[in-house]
Amino acid sequence: MKRIFPLLTLLALATFFTAYAQPEKQVPQAGLKIDPASKFIFYSVLEGLYEDGLTNADVDQILMEKEGQTYFHFILSCPVCTTTIWALESYRGRPKQLYCIKQPASTFGPGLSRELHDQLYSDKPSERLTAINSLVKKWMDQRITRMNLPEKERASLLDELGKLRKQGMDALESFRKKQHGDKLGVAEAAPAYVDLQECAVCNAAVGKPMKLPE
Repeated sequence: MKRIFPLLTLLALATFFTAYAQPEKQVPQAGLKIDPASKFIFYSVLEGLYEDGLTNADVDQILMEKEGQTYFHFILSCPVCTTTIWALESYRGRPKQLYCIKQPASTFGPGLSRELHDQLYSDKPSERLTAINSLVKKWMDQRITRMNLPEKERASLLDELGKLRKQGMDALESFRKKQHGDKLGVAEAAPAYVDLQECAVCNAAVGKPMKLPE
């Protein structure tokens, strides 16, 4: 009987050290897996918003939610639009004031120029889309310049962005033809593009200006 207790003690110690010697198990993460081109769009827009210092009112104006419609200036299911919206929503959800900053600041830039502000808040959708195109195009140009990619990688990224743009244009055309049913036409799924053929942010992704009717 005396020999049993030392044996049990040894077994307990062995179990303890074995358990704590094992590597810690990683908790599975529910991270979203998206392609590099979509990540480029997201980070370009998010960085640009911080660098230019847009207000939440500016973001609301870009998104422009109206009852019974998708975000007014964007195309439902367009990959370029969707990723841009993610960045806008993420920026809008930032803290009201950055930690340990005495002044009430939550971004870095001075805000929109007077010209862009007037365009973005115009009563004309075409003017607003032109402002959105200019902003997103600038933000993407800035990021791709900062990345300083080798020529081959830069060409590959631009090619992938072009493919995403085509998907957006195809989505716009499908809504125009009401291929998703009578209840989901261009007026509901891409309200700003009833009379337009090209997407503002899709064009921005490949360095093209907003194309308006002549």
